[in-house]
Amino acid sequence: MRLGRAMAGTAAVAVTLGVVGLGGAILAGPALIGGVATELLRDSGFAGAEVTVTGLRIADGWDGLRLEFTAASGPLEAAAKTLEVPLAGRVTLSGALRVGMDGGTLIVSPDGCLPAVVEKLTVSGQALVLPQEAAVCAAPDGPLLRWSPSAMSIAAEVKAPRLDAPAIGLRADQLVLRLGQDGKGRQADAIVAKLTNTAKPAPVVPLAVTLRAVQEGEQPWSIAGTARDAPGLLQVTLNGSHDQTAGAGRVEVVAKPIALAPDGPGLAAISPLAATFLQKASGTLSGKATIAWDAKGMTTAGQATVKGLAGVAGPVTVAGVAGSVTLSSLSPPVIPAGQKLSIGLLDVGVPLTDGTLLFGYGRDGRLDVGHAEWRWAGGTLRADPFKLAPAAPKGTVTLHAEGIDAAKLLELIAVDGLEASGKLAGTLPVVFAEDTVTLNGGVLESAAPGTLRYDPANPPAALKGEEGSPTAMLMGALTDFRYDSLRITIDGQAGGELSAGLSLRGANPSFYDGYPVALNLKLSGALDRILRQNLDVYRIPDTLRDRMTGFDQKDP
Repeated sequence: MRLGRAMAGTAAVAVTLGVVGLGGAILAGPALIGGVATELLRDSGFAGAEVTVTGLRIADGWDGLRLEFTAASGPLEAAAKTLEVPLAGRVTLSGALRVGMDGGTLIVSPDGCLPAVVEKLTVSGQALVLPQEAAVCAAPDGPLLRWSPSAMSIAAEVKAPRLDAPAIGLRADQLVLRLGQDGKGRQADAIVAKLTNTAKPAPVVPLAVTLRAVQEGEQPWSIAGTARDAPGLLQVTLNGSHDQTAGAGRVEVVAKPIALAPDGPGLAAISPLAATFLQKASGTLSGKATIAWDAKGMTTAGQATVKGLAGVAGPVTVAGVAGSVTLSSLSPPVIPAGQKLSIGLLDVGVPLTDGTLLFGYGRDGRLDVGHAEWRWAGGTLRADPFKLAPAAPKGTVTLHAEGIDAAKLLELIAVDGLEASGKLAGTLPVVFAEDTVTLNGGVLESAAPGTLRYDPANPPAALKGEEGSPTAMLMGALTDFRYDSLRITIDGQAGGELSAGLSLRGANPSFYDGYPVALNLKLSGALDRILRQNLDVYRIPDTLRDRMTGFDQKDP
């Protein structure tokens, strides 16, 4: 905005003194000075302004005058066009000024700082609240104002202990705004000791912010700055512009890549909100955001990029997550549908690898998954579209299995002497309830005939029996079983007890001359832990490992 006009109250008083002369000012009296200053302010665009001079005397040291005054802006809406910023509210400035002459130049400095009372302030439609009194001071290295008939320069410092923007959930503590104008050049520097998002939990930790805005002549303002958290883990740069004629502008915020260590504080160190979704997080994060404003208000958007992200989301474990996600709003966070991530591991009781996820995230706080597909045991698992609240998942996700290789499935179980051939298909309903994940009625069935062999070199003691015993007959049938149908059922809680049912129909050519046999077996126990044996070798296939390695050399 035009800083000369923003400081018009001070300038008007100074110009009045310059016109009547220091000695003449004393003779003219406070009433005349206040009246002339009021008219000058109103002519500058502050239609409801009022300046009252309450005291006038020779300053200590005999180097000028000491003038006590109160200046009320009147409704700022009237001055919004002049200042080229959509403002509303009122400001009252009071205190004492020291006014003196240096050759033909008038010098004005505040006697201390000038208290400022701000009422119902809005900027670009956003309400700004100052719970504590602000103050206007001279810049540390010079007077508040230098004025001559041919030139004017201003160097002011506005201090506010606290500034709140409740509509966008921001609070700035220890705000210092330095305003300067010299000729046609203008500059504004803002320093915020702590900028806090007041949402609970907050999308980002408190940041220290510095901003500089510079304007030459009537050109748009250019904006640059930095922000960082106290430990220095989160560091961002800011660049943008503000067109005072259009009353609109934008700033782009770019975050330096953040490496989260597996044994570190996780996402809570940068985003308490994100930490509610994913605990024990590790990996590399980066991102950018855009903040735009105009007469209609403020909008935000952004993009987050993850590489090798891992962590725990409630009862679900994830690893090897990579991709870029667009956000159409940062506060509240909104992710449009169709965003894509690749997932190395998603463990929902059944460990799924090499996954692809298309999703969105709405204002209702629910994850909306339109497509989800993983590799598992040589086949694929696809999920029906589903919605879940990441912080407290509740509901059922149905996984459809296709092309499951029976041999690879048994490799996961890693039972000595057990092998099979054939393809399986079916469904695995995964039920989320509070902090538990349950497989409820999972079924895998053979698509065609195959083989199942169990012939360990050293059978477990429980499977050893005398010739002719049921145990011996079972072992004999399984040494080379040719099944016509194979059906596996899985039920139970992930991380706890699971039960599996195995139904076989077929024959062993060397067992009772190939007499047809139907076998129904029940297995129970911590089967999910058995399924995880050798998972470290299996969970990241070569194709995924190659893709993750290449991901570091190019944008997702």
